[in-house]
Amino acid sequence: MNHLLARTKGKKGKLYKVLSKQDIYSLPDDLDSTVVFDSDYKLEDDEWFAIANFSEEEYCLDFLKNKFVSAEYVQIPKSEFTKMEFLCAYQSGVFYFQKVTSSQIIRRKYFSISDDPVLKDQEPIVIINSMADAIYVKDNDTLYFKKLTSITTIFKGIYKLYKEATQEETEEFLQNDFINLSEDYSADSVKKANRKRIAMAMETLQKFSPKEKKSIFRYIREYCEDLDYDEKKGEFNISKEDELKKLLFGIEERYYTTRQGKEKRLANSVTKL
Repeated sequence: MNHLLARTKGKKGKLYKVLSKQDIYSLPDDLDSTVVFDSDYKLEDDEWFAIANFSEEEYCLDFLKNKFVSAEYVQIPKSEFTKMEFLCAYQSGVFYFQKVTSSQIIRRKYFSISDDPVLKDQEPIVIINSMADAIYVKDNDTLYFKKLTSITTIFKGIYKLYKEATQEETEEFLQNDFINLSEDYSADSVKKANRKRIAMAMETLQKFSPKEKKSIFRYIREYCEDLDYDEKKGEFNISKEDELKKLLFGIEERYYTTRQGKEKRLANSVTKL
């Protein structure tokens, strides 16, 4: 039997039963098109991020590891509806998750479209999205999702997948001898997007030999002619976020030239073949 559960917010939050015997979501037919999560990769419309062996992850919810028993959950009291953090639909061994925000709990007068419309008062209603934010298939122990930011409040700790350089790591990276910062630009100026790129660039640079570093810097200068470079000192002069972004894209070799048209391009999303 199918069931819809709701988890309420806070340390004392708990799982309640909301509905039974109804299908809430449909299983997508493209779950076989998956990629390993990479914060710098942009999914195609028919792709999903997937975490295999999900029950072994520390951020897997405890109830997903056990056999689902509907009798363990009591009916949610009306007073708890506005405290919902997420919904979880259990349908034929598959769990569908939806984050609940205040904008999805609305109070409006409305009437249904029918042959005999009836005006309803401002009784709160909860909006169900057409697609779940995450899907856990117990048979193959895999979690599927489209956006990590949509599920961080559901699976506590999963944000660790979203690699971002710490303040100390950002400062360390900017102290590299190939970078010269302007007086009004520092680690405190670096925004989240570039901190993600710094985390990746630091790992990439560790793999480069001194000769490979010189080669990658020539490559960056070839594609980023507007990026100020001091030939004598061997330094890129960085004074703003966009300049740092171009340098970081270069370290990750995101620039390329098309074979036929010889057009220089930037790859906004990459995946290893």
